[in-house]
Amino acid sequence: MQRMWTLAAVIAGIGVSACGSNYGNGTPGYGAPTSSPVTNDGVPTLTVMNFLGWCSVSINGGGASAADTVTAPVTPGSVATVVATPASSSFQIGPDPWFGVDPSDGGAASGTDVGTGTSEMSKATVTIDESGTSQCVSVCCEEPGNGPTPCPTTNPCL
Repeated sequence: MQRMWTLAAVIAGIGVSACGSNYGNGTPGYGAPTSSPVTNDGVPTLTVMNFLGWCSVSINGGGASAADTVTAPVTPGSVATVVATPASSSFQIGPDPWFGVDPSDGGAASGTDVGTGTSEMSKATVTIDESGTSQCVSVCCEEPGNGPTPCPTTNPCL
């Protein structure tokens, strides 16, 4: 009988974890930002929130990642370069995939795009605050026609 209850508990635990979401801070489609605003050595970080992991993201020439959040240490007062490409042939760069990049009026921004469709690349820059405060930007690669799951229309970093 105890073995049956143990098995039931394991199955219930798997079911609960499978029903959980990877959405962070109440922002659907994005993972949780880093828990600390600075890395362990006191260097600020740039966090890129990657909508549903649909982009492959690289910060300052580092390795590309399709994680929901991608982070890298940055130097205060510098300009960071973020590059996004579709994570697979199921996605493409939309017309305004970025939030929080230069120049930005708070709305979505286009970045500098090279190529088309699933082989397109979008590059954006971010001016890192002189104070050493960590910063957040977001990017969204989309399904063709931006649906059925559309990219956000507001900045998820806020």
